[in-house]
Amino acid sequence: MTTMLQIKSKIKQISGKFAPIVSFLHGKTTGTGKLDSAAGYLERGWVIANHKLVSFHAAFISSVLSLPAAALATAAADPEVNIKLEVLKFMFLSWETIVSLAILYLSWHIGIAIHEMGHFLTAVKLTALNKDSQEKAEAVIQSGGSKFGWYATMFLQIPWGKFYGVKKEGGNFAPDAPYNLAVAASAPIWSQWLATIFLPIAVIGIGGGLLIGGGFGEFLIYIGRFFLAPGCVGLLDRLLADPGKLREFRVREKAAAEAAARATEAASKESWMAQVGQLKKKLLTTRIQSVTLKDGSKVTAPWQFRNCAMGGRHTEKEYPESNISMQESMFMPLSAKTYEDAQEMTVKLQYRLKEIIEAAPGAKVMGVGLEGGIAPYVDKEPQDKVPEQRMWRMMKQAILDCEYVPGVDVAIALDPAASELENAYREERGEPDAVGMYRFWRDKSKVEMSRDQILELYKEAMEADVPILSIEDGFGERDHEGWKNLMKELNDKIFIIGDDLVTTKDTNIENCAKNGEINATLIKANQIGTLSETVLAMLTSLAYNAELVVSHRSKSPNDPFEAEIGTAMNALGVKCGGGANTERLQKYGRVMEIIALAKASQREMTDKERKDVEDNVKELVRILTGKEDISIMPDAGEIDIAALLMKMLAIEAVSGTEEATNAGIPSAAATLFLGKTGIIRFKGSTPLGTSAGEDEAIHYVDSIIEPSETTKRHADLFKDAGDGTFRFKKDIDFKTVKAKNDEKLMALWRKTRRYDGMGCMDAVRHIETVLAKAFIGKRLASLGTLLDTDKALLGLELEQAISVGRIPNSASKEEQIHAMQRKGILGMNAILSMSLALGRALAASDGKELWQLIREMAGQTMAKFIDANGRDKKKSLTELRTADFDELQKLFREVATEAIKENKKIFELLREQLPVYPV
Repeated sequence: MTTMLQIKSKIKQISGKFAPIVSFLHGKTTGTGKLDSAAGYLERGWVIANHKLVSFHAAFISSVLSLPAAALATAAADPEVNIKLEVLKFMFLSWETIVSLAILYLSWHIGIAIHEMGHFLTAVKLTALNKDSQEKAEAVIQSGGSKFGWYATMFLQIPWGKFYGVKKEGGNFAPDAPYNLAVAASAPIWSQWLATIFLPIAVIGIGGGLLIGGGFGEFLIYIGRFFLAPGCVGLLDRLLADPGKLREFRVREKAAAEAAARATEAASKESWMAQVGQLKKKLLTTRIQSVTLKDGSKVTAPWQFRNCAMGGRHTEKEYPESNISMQESMFMPLSAKTYEDAQEMTVKLQYRLKEIIEAAPGAKVMGVGLEGGIAPYVDKEPQDKVPEQRMWRMMKQAILDCEYVPGVDVAIALDPAASELENAYREERGEPDAVGMYRFWRDKSKVEMSRDQILELYKEAMEADVPILSIEDGFGERDHEGWKNLMKELNDKIFIIGDDLVTTKDTNIENCAKNGEINATLIKANQIGTLSETVLAMLTSLAYNAELVVSHRSKSPNDPFEAEIGTAMNALGVKCGGGANTERLQKYGRVMEIIALAKASQREMTDKERKDVEDNVKELVRILTGKEDISIMPDAGEIDIAALLMKMLAIEAVSGTEEATNAGIPSAAATLFLGKTGIIRFKGSTPLGTSAGEDEAIHYVDSIIEPSETTKRHADLFKDAGDGTFRFKKDIDFKTVKAKNDEKLMALWRKTRRYDGMGCMDAVRHIETVLAKAFIGKRLASLGTLLDTDKALLGLELEQAISVGRIPNSASKEEQIHAMQRKGILGMNAILSMSLALGRALAASDGKELWQLIREMAGQTMAKFIDANGRDKKKSLTELRTADFDELQKLFREVATEAIKENKKIFELLREQLPVYPV
């Protein structure tokens, strides 16, 4: 028995033979017979050729059914008549030819129209069309009138390439939309409906006509023929057009549904609210990976906060059509055993989320955002106040569809960046001092909510079993009441993380933690500007038992220092982006390197290796001293010769450069060149963020204009920024500047136009002049510690602030510290880049890595803090300095808790032990 598979195969074989011929007859060569294979649809030349071939066959061959029986009998009885010739004349040179041509055209027209209407209307439903076409379609749908005229118009115009929603290029057709599997799979269903409806009518008409005979029978045959040709074309399109797309879509969705069913069955029957508190406790005491070092302390791989769904300011410029106002929604892989596992889980989750959005009515994926997550558009459903709610449900569905158990294998973390929503409300209402009101400005509904409604939004999602485990920046940085309410409701259940609220500043962290506004702190070194100040902020957070999550920024160069900080402190988490974008993935990769190296460092040296090291040390000392009789200390086997040599090298040059970021907007980078050849070098570069807290250190950009003779001479062109610097007024243009005929003014104008004012050449200049001069020519051995170099950097900022009159010589201690924290003269990007580069050089001179240097600084500070403030001194300072790092953290928290009870200011006590500010 011939199978359907064999029939399909035969059709394809025949198609392949006749397609070039038919295409040639129609004046079109097909070449390979196809365009982009991913696009599918009716975009393959051989499909269109067969479409026309089948229409031709169905129209003309079926005309035999309409041959007059009497005429055929007469011709058969006359030996002078060539029956074959008479039949051909009837088919091609009679009034029947017109009927057949009409049937040919109608079958071609109907087949294309129905197929492409399937694509188009599905794309409209899924909001998958390109912007202009989608807007036109939605305008018709929302008009509320009858759609009959619209359907008729698309049916008539599509085959002629006149309908706005379907593109026609040559003989190829495709919807005006990016590739979407759900859209690709829809048209074969419509073609199948065409065949299912038309072919039975054709069989009934032709069969009935042959049985009945006579004039009415002839009429039925004609009716059957008119239905036969489109039905055959519909069947052909079902089998050959968009080959395999429907099956691929159905297989994909079936597999996801089965996986979701298994995950649902394995999930706890308890509500998420009942489970989440225990999960939070588990994350506090465990990590993805952990390695025990020789001294008994551990280095751990923090939990990952993977930003897979982006909105807010982070996608506003790149994808303005996105309607998600809250900034980030993240997956947290919980069951991963390694960072490699976590990456695989993230990719699966993010890809499945993309599929769910693309297949959902009123939703689409706009693209991949700066942090490696997708930027979606999601219409809200009737039960939703804002589209974010539906997106969170989609994220839960993605977890299930990947056969992960929500809250066991994967949880969800949110970063609404609510300060931006609060700012949107202020701007819309013209109320700059408004606090506690929020506007979802990117969605067309422009919903406004109070702080109480925002809190209910989070709670409703969790009560609906969306596995939210963490909320960062859930309220605006001025809305302290909102933060307190969130803590009262959910402190024991989820991580409540301050970012814009605290800006990695020790005093801000202390105030917010003491006021009961946070239980975790987001750490961004570029919010404060040096590694030492970052350590102060982290220790202040730990003193209040607020956990650490170390974060990247939206615009990032290829510098993985976030991984160094996170592993140094055994932080709760690292937040470095989604499953894409290499400048994000290399940060997670750096954690993997640190863990791998920590494991490798546990291997004991063999006797031969130890002997080789001792011999090398003796040879080095002999060369340097000229002495032959050399004794080596007992632990010479542990000496790092490379580190010894590093200490002898001096910084010969410092290079400042504009460093590219993933957003195209540059940052600043500093590179130290060691030795006469400069072959050994250490680099640091700084990220920058889209949204920024009001109290962050300043990312110094070229639109910032320092006072000068030029600003005095042309005071009418500038506005005072309120901090001692100026900006060009908004209405100033090139002609106005040129008319002044001042070369210095024109140079200043051109510099401030680079990257729309976001260039960093001034910060680069600060690196190469002010900062470089303080370190060039110095040997690493003479630089001291990381604290010493950071203190020197901050001292230079203070010195410059005083010299330009930003603060007076008589400024108070608090004013001086504020100036150093703000970094408004040299710039955070210049100072942090130098801090990172110097830190890496100092670490190498000790035979270590940067994360180890940061850990040592934090450990030494905690040890001195415990020794100075602990009541029951069970260990001496020497013992504390060599204690296990995790145990030291535990003791530090205990001593800090007692100090807090006595109303002592933790940041002041810590600054005594880590005196980074030279005042």
